[in-house]
Amino acid sequence: MNVTQKILAVLLCLLLPTLLGANQLKHHPSPYLALHGDDPVDWHPWGAEALEKARREKKLIFVSVGYFSCHWCHVMQRESFSDPEIARVLNRHYISIKVDRELNPALDGRLMDFVQATTGRGGWPMNVFLTPEGYPVYGLTYASPARFMRIIEDLRQRWTNARDELETAAHDVDTILAGQRETENSLLDDGRTLDRWQAPLIDTLMDAADTLKGGFGDQAKFPSVPQLWALLEVGKGEDVEAFLRLTLDTMATHGLRDLIGGGFFRYTVDPDWETPHYEKMLYTNALLAVLYLRAAERFDRPWYRDVALDTLRFMAREMKAPGGAFIASLSAVDESGAEGGYYLWSQKQLRKVLSDEEMDLVNVGWDMNRYGNDDAEVLPLQLVSDEALARQFDLTPETLRARMASIREKLQQARARTRSLPRDDKRLTAWNGMALYALAEATAADDDDARKQARALRDFIAVTLWRDGRLLRAVDARGRGMGAAGLADYAWAALGLLRWSEVSKDAAAGKLGRRLVETAWRRFHSDGGWRKTERTLLPRPLVQRHLADGALPSPEAILLRATRLSLMMKPDDGLAKRLAAVIATPTRSLDDNPYWHASLIAVASAIRLQVNSDGGGKR
Repeated sequence: MNVTQKILAVLLCLLLPTLLGANQLKHHPSPYLALHGDDPVDWHPWGAEALEKARREKKLIFVSVGYFSCHWCHVMQRESFSDPEIARVLNRHYISIKVDRELNPALDGRLMDFVQATTGRGGWPMNVFLTPEGYPVYGLTYASPARFMRIIEDLRQRWTNARDELETAAHDVDTILAGQRETENSLLDDGRTLDRWQAPLIDTLMDAADTLKGGFGDQAKFPSVPQLWALLEVGKGEDVEAFLRLTLDTMATHGLRDLIGGGFFRYTVDPDWETPHYEKMLYTNALLAVLYLRAAERFDRPWYRDVALDTLRFMAREMKAPGGAFIASLSAVDESGAEGGYYLWSQKQLRKVLSDEEMDLVNVGWDMNRYGNDDAEVLPLQLVSDEALARQFDLTPETLRARMASIREKLQQARARTRSLPRDDKRLTAWNGMALYALAEATAADDDDARKQARALRDFIAVTLWRDGRLLRAVDARGRGMGAAGLADYAWAALGLLRWSEVSKDAAAGKLGRRLVETAWRRFHSDGGWRKTERTLLPRPLVQRHLADGALPSPEAILLRATRLSLMMKPDDGLAKRLAAVIATPTRSLDDNPYWHASLIAVASAIRLQVNSDGGGKR
């Protein structure tokens, strides 16, 4: 190669990213964002720089929100965001921004409100087009490449030919949504405190309960942890207890739970709890471990404790990272791109691992031959009770448990040898706070393994996630920080540390937990209500009197619970008064949607705080 050729080669290397669309996500510490680093789309991370570029160039903003373990996020990346023609249109006419929803849950929630209000449904990937000033114009979830191309071409033409109309419409819709939030935020001056919604909450939850199959609703089934926690904590009566036991039993034996490796999937796509959406999230497993530990105590049923501890062992085996923290999730798709492929077994595959006697057990106990086809791959479902299975095979309960444990161990080892799953290995502060809370609850239930795990995680939070008087939103495998923590991060880290301090007598953990509580109140609460994040780049920053539940309990409710623990350890008159004031401030949203305020109502009902002159309180 001569000198001229060498110069041309160097120039080509420098110019090629620009020619294809300079992508700022390459090597991003978020695995989800890095996944898009080789897309021809000129992706930007969310931030003031990208929004200012849109205003300067007077272009529409395209914000695409997803997460690493989401199946349809991978599909849209492969089909649309890798398409050179789609990339050409986006790069020329839009400022394109990729968002990891787990790193920016406040933005995700704000845009999801718009998508659900304008389309009637939500999900991920979530794609929203904004004006340069940040007002949403149009939103959608997954779209095929042909449909997505039609949308971006249509919006481009409308932005060129009818910009004023589009901007006016976007501003008007935002005004309507802001008015709805203001109505929900309006105060009720009837003297009630939040615990007075306990009876309406239970009625609402039982009206939505599926008393035949468990869970809520009659379509896809989610664990609905905030609602189940609330029923378990404040619900009374035979009908409530029967529904809770049915739901707990079904979630643990049907398709929501991985019977071989342990751990729960995020939800099932059917109302019978049989076909999961296969991603495993840290938050799902931490929160369900707490639910089953509490259920074991309420119903005096040791098997629920076994499910909880098995879930924590799964977390330690498959989601534990070096240093004591836990990773965010395991992908829904396996290494070959097949959704659920990691968890499914055919008769041919099983026979390579199990004996004839073991095959008989799993085919009856887990319904593994339900299609009568040697090649059909199926998910184990425990549709036959252990008692019935033991009777059918003339085994003692102890012998059956030993044989099923051996079968699970064989299949776990075979799976580990021959299959693999992509992992989102970022360490999220809020979700690790949930994990610490679950481990502390297990420690209180006398599990030594949980005690060891909790101690290491406590150190990780205190040393790695807490820096210079602030929490990070997350860190990657190299310890690089990702974003500023929000209310949920402070609330969950505080609750985990304080509960751990309570059960272990770890004074340092309690001290840090109290500091996080105080910091959260100072940074995220004012006379007008709560902010989920300290800073927002969208118009009309949201301040809400009360924060609703979603898939996760309300961060407000979690901070109130942490605050109560903090006050029990160290009275603080000012903090106690703020807590009492929040509990005594009802809003229209509680009347309209008690279902989505289950965590808040349950906390208020459980603590019934009375402020003492010394700043403490009593139950």
